Amino acid sequence: MDTNRIKRFATEARNILKAGIAAKITTLGFDKTGNVAEENKPQLMQGGSLWNEQLQTEGFYYQWMSLYNRIQQKGINEVYEEAAYTWFNRLCAIRILQKNNLCSPVLAYADAARTPVIVDEARQGRIPQMKEELRQRLVELLDDDTKVTEQFAILITAWCHDNPIINQCFGSIADYTELLLPNNILAEGGFVDMLNHTEFITDEDFQSPELIGWLYQFYISERKDEVFAKKGKFEADEIPAATQIFTPNWIVKYMVQNTLGRIYLDNNPYETQLQKKWQYLVEPSEKPSNDTILKYNELEDLKVADLACGSGHILNECFDLLYDLYIAEGYGRGEAVENIFSHNLTGIDLDTRAKQLSQFALLLKACQKDAAFADAHILPHVMDMAHVSPKMDDKTLSEACLEFMGGYEDVAGEMLAEDFELLKEAEDLGSIMCFNDDKEYLSMLRHQYAEWTESGTDDCPENIKQLLPGVQVILALTEKYHALVMNPPYMGGGKMNSVLSKYVKDNYEEAKADLFSVFMDMGMKRLIFGGKMAQINMQSWMFLSSFEKLRDIFLYNYVIDSMLHLGPRTFDELSGEVVQNTAFVLTKPRFSEYGMTTSLELASKPLEERKNIVNKLMEEVDSGEFKKNIREAKGIYYRLVDGKNCADKEQMFLANKDRNEDGNRIYYPNVAQKNFEKIPGSPIGYWVSEKFISKFEGSNLGENSIARSGFSTGNNDRYIRNWYEISKSEEKFDFPSINVYSSSKIKYVPFTAGGGYRKWYGNLYSVVNWSDTTQMHRPRTTYSQLYFHEALTWNEVTSSSFSARYYPQGLLFEHSGVSMFPNENKYYYLGLLNTPILAKYLALMNPTLHNGAEVVSKVPFIYDSRRSLYISDNVQQNITISRADWDAHETSWDFQRNELLSIDTSTYMENIDYKIEKHFEETGEHISISPAAPKLGSLEWRMEQYKTKWERKFMQLHKNEEELNRQFIDIYGLQDELTPDVPLNEITILQQGEIDVTDNGITWNEDAMTKQLISYAVGCMLGRYRLDKPGLHIAHPNPTDEEIAPYEYNGEQWEIDDDGIMPLMPNDCGFSDNASARFADFIRVALGYEEHVANLNYVEKCLGKPLEQYFVKDFWKGHKKMYQNRPIYWLFSSKKGAFQVIAYMHRMNAYTAERVRSKYLLPYIEHLEAEIDKLDARRAELSTKESKQLQALQKQLDECREYHERLQVVAEQAISFDLDDGVVVNYAKFGDILQKIK
Repeated sequence: MDTNRIKRFATEARNILKAGIAAKITTLGFDKTGNVAEENKPQLMQGGSLWNEQLQTEGFYYQWMSLYNRIQQKGINEVYEEAAYTWFNRLCAIRILQKNNLCSPVLAYADAARTPVIVDEARQGRIPQMKEELRQRLVELLDDDTKVTEQFAILITAWCHDNPIINQCFGSIADYTELLLPNNILAEGGFVDMLNHTEFITDEDFQSPELIGWLYQFYISERKDEVFAKKGKFEADEIPAATQIFTPNWIVKYMVQNTLGRIYLDNNPYETQLQKKWQYLVEPSEKPSNDTILKYNELEDLKVADLACGSGHILNECFDLLYDLYIAEGYGRGEAVENIFSHNLTGIDLDTRAKQLSQFALLLKACQKDAAFADAHILPHVMDMAHVSPKMDDKTLSEACLEFMGGYEDVAGEMLAEDFELLKEAEDLGSIMCFNDDKEYLSMLRHQYAEWTESGTDDCPENIKQLLPGVQVILALTEKYHALVMNPPYMGGGKMNSVLSKYVKDNYEEAKADLFSVFMDMGMKRLIFGGKMAQINMQSWMFLSSFEKLRDIFLYNYVIDSMLHLGPRTFDELSGEVVQNTAFVLTKPRFSEYGMTTSLELASKPLEERKNIVNKLMEEVDSGEFKKNIREAKGIYYRLVDGKNCADKEQMFLANKDRNEDGNRIYYPNVAQKNFEKIPGSPIGYWVSEKFISKFEGSNLGENSIARSGFSTGNNDRYIRNWYEISKSEEKFDFPSINVYSSSKIKYVPFTAGGGYRKWYGNLYSVVNWSDTTQMHRPRTTYSQLYFHEALTWNEVTSSSFSARYYPQGLLFEHSGVSMFPNENKYYYLGLLNTPILAKYLALMNPTLHNGAEVVSKVPFIYDSRRSLYISDNVQQNITISRADWDAHETSWDFQRNELLSIDTSTYMENIDYKIEKHFEETGEHISISPAAPKLGSLEWRMEQYKTKWERKFMQLHKNEEELNRQFIDIYGLQDELTPDVPLNEITILQQGEIDVTDNGITWNEDAMTKQLISYAVGCMLGRYRLDKPGLHIAHPNPTDEEIAPYEYNGEQWEIDDDGIMPLMPNDCGFSDNASARFADFIRVALGYEEHVANLNYVEKCLGKPLEQYFVKDFWKGHKKMYQNRPIYWLFSSKKGAFQVIAYMHRMNAYTAERVRSKYLLPYIEHLEAEIDKLDARRAELSTKESKQLQALQKQLDECREYHERLQVVAEQAISFDLDDGVVVNYAKFGDILQKIK
């Protein structure tokens, strides 16, 4: 089945139907919001109705008014959805029945004019049963061949009501829905046309009962996207769309075969034929004893349910397996189906549409076994939450409940009334409702229900009839099942509406984190002792702290038989890593076999007492049977997380079902459940060794350190900036304590906030306005004793590998940047944090995107005093190298000077030593290299020295990291499980494009270093830096004359731009301070005359283009990226860049825009006019090239004049701004005279 084609069909069909229905509603007098003018309403009159100045039937009036009332009640968009889906599911179902030879081809075309067979037959007098009024209307319409759509609407509605399967499964079509059959339903490319072609759905697809489920899932996929796009909690009518997902078929087979199938095989151990057929069946770690298996008498006794059945995929698989069991035991086909529907199978879903599709799919499957079920004389036992709460006042309801229970049992009547009170919330709560579970009450309720329905329901009193759907649900949700198989809804607590949230907290405290975990808890309570439950849900319950109490309950009360740890990419229609899954089978053990304490008694006790009882039982009972005790139970686990997609995971499972093939680590048999409790938080860490787990018995990282998640502003736009956005006079980076800061007048202080994957040092961009925290969401002032102290930090949330960094004194820490403050040996701690040991423990304890303080603090910590100094020396060297790399880039607040210009003789000599050492390591040969005279004036020579210097640092860092890994692996005794190897692409320096990592080493990108040099040069031109002094120079408004005065360097005078404005224009623009000209001058001053031409040529070689082109086309784009879309050089640019200058933000004032206009734009316009005049004067003799040049100049002139009109308006406003407001806010004040940031 090609689900991509089916998805395209379903989504296109939905849009076609909705558009057609919207158009139809408009023709009925409604506007787009559902309102209708009084004159557009039909008028009832004797013998019919009048609408739109035309006579209509009386039935039209009532249909129109029904539509009007529904729109007023639900809104027009909901009516679109209802009508579109009604026609979608009915017509798809008819086509499926037709393709399965269960009805005549009513939708097929009878002729080339695309007349449906049902219409053609009606024209020949073969009309389905319908009311006489409709028949008369149809007969009138049949006289007019142009009214095919109207004829089809009446006929197909009547046909649906007449067909047993369609009518029983989907019910009656609302009277107004016929009116909304789109006018284009029969058009070429319309919905019926799509159904009649095999472009989307093949004949083979139509044979599969799964098809209707896939159609439903894909039909609502856009609705699902709409629901998830909205903010806030899900309303009751949004829950089905938000939680519907179709379970992959092989996972369904795994769940059904290992619950229902396993129960059957335990009772029939010599059955082999079926066992061979069940390829997803997992053989248990230990064969169950005769005393502990769940026994049943007859197949009819087996009760299996899906209490979140959706469109019935799991129910269908259960049907198939049950059918095979009946046939294997000699039952006839019809008898098998009757028993399955009557005795074995139950489904419940919140959504009526899902229930309808489940019933249809199951009935279709029954008909494929035996066509006698085409009359729908028996229906599958599938329920929804519609009509379960009768429309009665409390008194009437109470009286009806008493009557239902026989009129003589007040207590039972009151219990039923209580249950019906709960059913009022059924559309929000669904299957998680907890009804009265008194055995006598339930026995009486079951008896009374059978009494009332024994002879059908037609003769039941109306009040009793209204109770029957609710009683059905109560009985289904208090039943004890042998097997439950579910893919429950996934919905975090934050998305639950108030009704659902309160109920979950009140009744499922340990499972409240997500709706799927509520279904886990609920499901085990619905099982009979010895029963089995299988689910596929999110893997988060296996690891996250929010599910810790739930894990305790499950690990101490139930047995994990087997588990498919699926991880991401389980559902092919869901991309990304967010939805990560697990499928599992649990057994609810029979405690009474192992001691005097029954499971019911145990469940009523507090959790700690339950643990103690189980421990005591283990100590006191020493028998063969007791090996089956929960804590001694052993399960089988399959690690499929690395599968590329669902099919790949299936093949991994099948290939390694009984053993690991080809050195894989997929199959994990005989995993003792008791091992999980040794791990803090009891995560389901089945894949790690007992040696690895044993380290938890010692101390952990948190015992001698403090780890915290930091402040949260609640309004980052207000408080947080990148450090380079604001004036340097407003920020300081080295406060030693909160007290020193408090006595200063500084507003901004730096903080760590996570960032990308980087080890040892870095990711320090941000500053926060800490001068007034009273309005902050969570300033964490209780941590004030930790603020401004040196610490270790890592990202609380990361989509990549874990990495930790050191930061010095003077910083705060934010909630996304967790900080750890060791009491001592901070470098030892940091060394451990950046080893694979830490990564492996985190993968065990919390293999999600979250690495909070609490989780990392629980990682085992082994301190080796003998190695501590050696380890600390290595770590400090790593910090030094990483910090040098970080500070070599101008986005660091400790940046001093461009690296290419920092190369000196000592660098050269160190590089020679490195080459000698490297040669010896590679060959074992000692060599000597005589140093030549350094070529400090050559940029190319400097580049080679730069590359050697940083290759040296890179390889030293790599060597150190592998040595640290080796040391800690030895300390932890994990040599058999981990290697010290570090891939070169995990060395986190030179991350600004300087290198590419290959299998053979690193390759250099000389353009990246060249662009960094150019950026520094521009900074020197505009006064941000000085050639003769390290660090920032002007990074504040209103510099003094002294600060912008010329200065000498290398015996040459260097001038800082007088106004902080510089053109990025072609060389012939006429401006002496144009960027390309000034850069050439910079190279001359910085490196001297001797290699000047060669240096400029080398720059262009590295860039791969002329300097002029780079400045005009690329410089500002690169600057914007370097500064994370917070540029400090603002680009004043005409629409296509014919005119563009940059202004240094820190030097801008209210007159900058006017200065750009008067000093640069107007002169450039004059320059263009002059150039045009020169060419125009000799127009008659211009060459083709010159003519094109003239045209280009004219376009540039027009563009500049248009820009001038806009710039003049802004210049007259004399806009000033406060740097504290940040780039985004201030940049926007200038509107479209600046090039867009994003």
